[in-house]
Amino acid sequence: MRALRTVAVACLVTGLLTACGSSGSGSTAADAKPGASAPAGSGGGQGGSKLGAKEALLASAAVMEKAGSAKLSVSGGTEGTGEFVWKSPKSFLLTTKSEGKESKILFVGDVMYVGAGADAAGKAGGKTWMKIDPKATAPGAGSAGGFASTMELMDPAVQLAVAAPTATQAGTETVAGQGTTHYRSDVPVEELVAKMQLAPELKSQVLTELKKKGSTITTEFWINAKGEVVQQASNGLATGSAKILYSGLGTVQPTKAPADSEVFSLADLLKQ
Repeated sequence: MRALRTVAVACLVTGLLTACGSSGSGSTAADAKPGASAPAGSGGGQGGSKLGAKEALLASAAVMEKAGSAKLSVSGGTEGTGEFVWKSPKSFLLTTKSEGKESKILFVGDVMYVGAGADAAGKAGGKTWMKIDPKATAPGAGSAGGFASTMELMDPAVQLAVAAPTATQAGTETVAGQGTTHYRSDVPVEELVAKMQLAPELKSQVLTELKKKGSTITTEFWINAKGEVVQQASNGLATGSAKILYSGLGTVQPTKAPADSEVFSLADLLKQ
């Protein structure tokens, strides 16, 4: 189903699995973020100050936390665009195209909405969004809800903080017309999965799938002299790789949830 592929892409392009590395052992997204005293603006892009890789990523995390939102352009196997607000009220809208057809996925708070294709919309009385609510008790809602609840971990500030301890500098490059410093961080798969807030049996399944692509997941960041992430890439996931280009930092407004008249549930669709 195209909608399910879109969900997988959402995981990939936002670095969800890497971000989940901050969630174990009682830690939260807030625990992973650096304090406001981090040296924002000193991320070490071309012409920036000479910070070590770990310090540069932590400084950039503070910058991205303050920005709170951005427009995204996705490439690498799947082409798409997104609007992500990681400040409260949080929302994430991703639009992709595959085989000439458009797919959408939207997170608002802890609820996920999947854009319905023509067939599903027809079965749902013309309603165009399928709602997956973690509080729902419909079949399948529990596992989907667990996925939706991790939206806070998609925050690029969290991803930077998680990647910082193992980060290394990989050179300087011009990206989207901006001078940047390129950083790379390798996160061991077993360590990453161990920190995920998943049931033991699901952890085993995830670990098995990820190990098919290697023992580590690599996340890369291209950071400008202001400490802003210009581009991000993830490699080593079972779903492939993708690049995300950030723009319009701090300018994106939260996406509102679809009206009730446009929404159907997974249970509604299963009744058809």
